[in-house]
Amino acid sequence: MSHTQKFQPSDDCVAETAGEVMAERARIVIIGGGIAGVSALYHLAKMGCTDVLLLERDELSSGSTWHAAGNVPTYSGSWSIMKVQKYSAELYRELAKDKENPINYHVTGSVRLAHSNERMAEFKHVTSMARANGMEYDVLTPKELKDRYPLLETHDLVGALWDPLDGDIDPSQITAAMAAAARKMGSRVRRNERVTALKQHANHEWTVTTDKAEIECEIVLNAAGYRAGEVMALIGRHLPIMTMSHQYLITEEIPELEARGENKLPLLRDPDTSYYLRQERSAFILGPYEWQSTAMWLDGIPDQFANMLWPADIERLEKQILDAGERVPVIGDVGIAKVVNGPIPYAPDGNPYLGPERGLRNFWHCNTFSFGIAQGGGAGKAIAEWILNGRPEFDLWSIDRRRYKEYATTQYTVDKALEVYQNEYAMGFPFEERPAGRPSYMSPLYDLLKSKGAQFGAVVVGSAPPTSIRRAKSPITRCRSSASRVGARSSPKSATPHETASQSSTCRASPRFRFLVLVRPRISTTCCAPSFRRSVVSVSSTHSCPMARC
Repeated sequence: MSHTQKFQPSDDCVAETAGEVMAERARIVIIGGGIAGVSALYHLAKMGCTDVLLLERDELSSGSTWHAAGNVPTYSGSWSIMKVQKYSAELYRELAKDKENPINYHVTGSVRLAHSNERMAEFKHVTSMARANGMEYDVLTPKELKDRYPLLETHDLVGALWDPLDGDIDPSQITAAMAAAARKMGSRVRRNERVTALKQHANHEWTVTTDKAEIECEIVLNAAGYRAGEVMALIGRHLPIMTMSHQYLITEEIPELEARGENKLPLLRDPDTSYYLRQERSAFILGPYEWQSTAMWLDGIPDQFANMLWPADIERLEKQILDAGERVPVIGDVGIAKVVNGPIPYAPDGNPYLGPERGLRNFWHCNTFSFGIAQGGGAGKAIAEWILNGRPEFDLWSIDRRRYKEYATTQYTVDKALEVYQNEYAMGFPFEERPAGRPSYMSPLYDLLKSKGAQFGAVVVGSAPPTSIRRAKSPITRCRSSASRVGARSSPKSATPHETASQSSTCRASPRFRFLVLVRPRISTTCCAPSFRRSVVSVSSTHSCPMARC
């Protein structure tokens, strides 16, 4: 397709003047100027596609990006998401070398604590995945952990995982650096310009109407963060997205940290208690994923919320604060200097949306990131490859926009997302099924099979009898999490039950199970009773959940 000559602005040409009409044509229009949209702009330009216009309704990174803690883990129980996050870290390390756009990026490494042998088995599995991807993860004994983190109490720990590439970055700085690089290559960025309408024509091209101009384009990319659902509403479609309140707190300065100088402590995560702890100058940032998760904006997003936060709600973080004070005692000697309570978008499984919109040509997604800083760099690369080459380097079906259909209503999305947030660090086990939002999408045989005692699982096409599993010569015993130390894996009576297997950090089979019989139900063509086919398989002691993430 031919394109009109591109407008070539200077780096500071951002449509600041009221009523100014700029270029009327672009090949691609990106809606949203957070880290995901800017990363897509940058990677499209790197691949030679600079006829791209990014529209941001407020300022760059003014949605969820600006207030993010900025952690950059590579850890994931998913092979493809691990690749996405590994690439993000590599990209940020490279961009941090640019002296023209300074970025505060600290590669400190991280430790993840294990309170049980089950958690250690998970860590060993992910370590093998990381090493296969060229990352030198390691599993630490309590003594080795103490050597890396001297302020830590290790008396009740089995060990830990070491990720040498973990760290933290300034989210606004990395977003600005990618925007500057993209503009330098010829792409365009216009701030303070709101998209008000989208119209597709018979030739599948689009007219994007803003409060300042009309832009004709071939492709629209929805990178609008927690406002991605509003963009979808402009074309009469629903996006399963909700907004969660996530808090982290910053302590007062701690003399022991100040004495360390430039020798920063590694980032610490305690998955069994569900928080992360990171050194920030001479203080700590503590970020819990608490059981009392809170959905926001159920009646709609305010028109103006750029660079804004909600009031602190520190009471719901009490458990994690107390546990962190016992784990790292120096925290107990200082107060809280600041609490950041901001919006984070969630899909029902907590994973982002990438790829084309179902049944609609030339409309793409790169939005709804719950871990946007860690995944933004790799997501921008993937969506650029997908748009220009027809497919990304990574297999990203687990985060493909088309994984959800009409059954994913607003209530379903809220129920599942709350469940995900509560279990953000929880272990996932084979054939574990969590109840929130179910049943929502069932086969015509659901009632019949249920009446015959079938057990159902959430699969891509809805609720269906899962492959059942039995140990040869003896019945299977359900694997269970050993997070009883903190008692956070059963919902209080006042809470809605929430969960999702897709958000667990890894799925594992119990090490004592080696030979298993898979029993797959098959529906007879002459009656509706399930028949069965059996096969014996050998399984290793651990395996990964395809939807797991950091």
